[in-house]
Amino acid sequence: MLKRSALAVCVAAIAGCSSVTDVSPMGNDTYMVGGKAMGGHMSHTEVKGIALQRADDYCVSKGKKMILQDAKSSGARGWTPLASEVVFKCE
Repeated sequence: MLKRSALAVCVAAIAGCSSVTDVSPMGNDTYMVGGKAMGGHMSHTEVKGIALQRADDYCVSKGKKMILQDAKSSGARGWTPLASEVVFKCE
């Protein structure tokens, strides 16, 4: 049992974790969503991808298409958490 617990902890540590925020309205039919990853195993592109997917899912749920307005990334892979912020409209 102890070996399984240790293995689970090691796998979780190696895999790191990622999260994505809820969609936030910014006014004028513009929205923002962010993605974040820690652990050093995701790239900026992957973090941006999880935010873009949430934005697209949001617009599709409204029967519309996601139109990207702006995207920003920050962080240094392996040193600090990676973050991406996506601003979009649904048309």
